[in-house]
Amino acid sequence: VRWMMYWIVFALFMTTETFTDLLISWLPFYYEVKMAFVIWLLSPYTRGASLLYRRFVHPTLARREK
Repeated sequence: VRWMMYWIVFALFMTTETFTDLLISWLPFYYEVKMAFVIWLLSPYTRGASLLYRRFVHPTLARREK
């Protein structure tokens, strides 16, 4: 379940990042922040992917399930 949450959140991140990369890639430390975000998602100590999935993705999917 943990990996499913990670891959769903990561796929959503990569999808939005594809469109926004051209607009904000010029910001200083953009790539470092992006790498830190992916590490935060993946880390078993922070469980960032589960946090984002349970707080944002699951409620959105549950509302649209009907």
